[in-house]
Amino acid sequence: MRVSVKFPSRVTPSPEGRIDELLTIERVAVLQRAGIFSGIPGHTLAAVARIVDEVRFNPGEEIITRGAVEDWLFVVAEGRVRAHIGDRTLTERLPGDVVGELAVLAPAARSASVTAIEPTLLLRLRRKAFDELLDDQPDIARSVIAALATRLQELADDEAGPESP
Repeated sequence: MRVSVKFPSRVTPSPEGRIDELLTIERVAVLQRAGIFSGIPGHTLAAVARIVDEVRFNPGEEIITRGAVEDWLFVVAEGRVRAHIGDRTLTERLPGDVVGELAVLAPAARSASVTAIEPTLLLRLRRKAFDELLDDQPDIARSVIAALATRLQELADDEAGPESP
């Protein structure tokens, strides 16, 4: 007698019909590496992990277009992307890094483009879902605000240049 055992596929449609490749716990691990979510406990991040979309990009594909007005951020789950203005690279982002984080707080024209350097999997968090999450989980708001304030301070320090002795 032949017995067939069916294991659940890792790639299954979500309730919204999208195909997800990562388990919730894998998404939580990616989010915990991201600076803006690093201070949030895993059990709280599970709520974030359930509302992000997984988006894949091939090398050379533009993820964010400079000047576009959008209201989402991306967390790099796999791969590598570069933020740039024209041909000038501003920075490269790796797994655990975030791009476009200010857009979930105050949508405005994107200040730079972002392009995939290699095959890339991103977690996209939309503003509406983020706002609803903040209403339910105020700890997330405090952690995100603190992380963004730190990031803005780092940017200001970089702009100021090295201190003179």
